Amino acid sequence: MTDINERIEREFERNLNSALELSHRISANPELAFEEYETSASIIATLTDSGQFTVERGVADLPTAFVASAGSGDLAFGLCAEMDALPGIGHGCGHNAIAAAAVGAALALAPYADELGLTVRVFGTPAEEKGTGKEIMVNRGVFDDTHAAIMVHPS
Repeated sequence: MTDINERIEREFERNLNSALELSHRISANPELAFEEYETSASIIATLTDSGQFTVERGVADLPTAFVASAGSGDLAFGLCAEMDALPGIGHGCGHNAIAAAAVGAALALAPYADELGLTVRVFGTPAEEKGTGKEIMVNRGVFDDTHAAIMVHPS
């Protein structure tokens, strides 16, 4: 297992600048709940530019919500990318960092997903500051065939 851990770590380091640039781009253009059009597009572009992800846009009838997937393993593992900002404050809760961390982790795992028996999913979850994007997605079945989903939150 050490070999795979080292390869994933190297892949993470290789994509670190891309994830940091994404965080800065999102932070510089804060968008409010259900209006994260440029943010969603930036996250999707970073994932698809890797050539490893397919994306379903507008999931749960939410225009900025998406699911990006890589790999074809039986175990589906999700990473949540929150993306909206606070009115008058911007990304005070760090959703720019949350989204970038999810993308960085996904880019590190994607090349090894099949080897590990995984399907890696990034869930673009809108409207977490003022709204219930993740709840809407759950209630509409977007997470139904995912075995585990995680997210990091800065403090």
